[in-house]
Amino acid sequence: MAKATPQTQSISDTASSGATSNVQSITGLAALERLLKASADQLRLEILQVLQHDSFGVLELCNLFSIKQSAMSHHLKVLSNADLVTTRREGNAIFYRRALPGSGDNSRFISQLFASIDAEILSSALQEAIDRAQKTRSELSLRFFSENSERFKAQQDLIVDIADYRDTVDEILDTLIAEPFPHRETKQAIEIGPGDGSYLANLSSRFNHVIALDNAEPMLQQCRKTAEQQGLSKVGFILGDTSTFIQLDSEIAKLSPSTQSGARKADCVVANMVLHHNAKPQNIINDVAQLLAPNGVFVISELCQHDQDWVRDAAGDVWLGFSEALLDNWTSNSGLVKGPSSYTALRNGFRIQILSYIKKGQPVEAS
Repeated sequence: MAKATPQTQSISDTASSGATSNVQSITGLAALERLLKASADQLRLEILQVLQHDSFGVLELCNLFSIKQSAMSHHLKVLSNADLVTTRREGNAIFYRRALPGSGDNSRFISQLFASIDAEILSSALQEAIDRAQKTRSELSLRFFSENSERFKAQQDLIVDIADYRDTVDEILDTLIAEPFPHRETKQAIEIGPGDGSYLANLSSRFNHVIALDNAEPMLQQCRKTAEQQGLSKVGFILGDTSTFIQLDSEIAKLSPSTQSGARKADCVVANMVLHHNAKPQNIINDVAQLLAPNGVFVISELCQHDQDWVRDAAGDVWLGFSEALLDNWTSNSGLVKGPSSYTALRNGFRIQILSYIKKGQPVEAS
């Protein structure tokens, strides 16, 4: 399915800006030197500060900092070479975001650097510039969807396509799986509301068994078709919701006391663009906290809070996205701890947040 794009000038730069480059991989002290040089500049630190909760194109960043595109491109190249920022391409547009620290030689230093940057308060002038950029995005979004409302009523998935954030979800999962401590199992993953099954292959390549959980039989049928076409043999399909899973786990425990530690506990639960379709998403989060095994991870891909009320009818949305603070509050109340996160901006004006949460605790040792 081709993704529609607005017929207005992109708010970001194009591929000709030199956003991608083939940098020779370096390690050890040479990599640390490059990292230190990249961070030894106030403007570059401010760029990283701005990218904490959003992604921007070169032209947007130029407007935020009132500098020429050539100068901004240079700074972004330095940051990219030091693995401090990464890019996402949407058509000819390129958006920059902060890179995840990962598990490399300098990951601890990068995490500490980001923490120090985030502890500083944005200047009022920079915050006002960000607010103007967000207003411009909202205006573009309103114009775009006003012009394409009939198309989106028929093809609501064009609001946001999984291709826009699939790689970021993969990156966060791989970062969490690669953590040396605590040890994280990769036995079972659950995808809530998997849609047509587009992300099942990504989970199947990382976990021994994957369960597609949906309360609509037609969607599960589509998932089965996708799994069959892609040759996915490690996927199971369950009709129901998260409460169905909890009930199933309880019944299994009654039948076999040896499974009381959680035979069906998940090492990973993924919810891609699901919560905003539910009246009480906090209940889903509470259920997920019960379904997760110790040190299990919960990855949420969601729309950031917006004001496009038309999506309630056009796409069946109950919530107009979520603030990160609200999701953090719900997950914290369920006993989950915040993990790596990332943010993606789309040319149609919407923003996506990919957040991860961890169920802390050590698994019970077998007696």
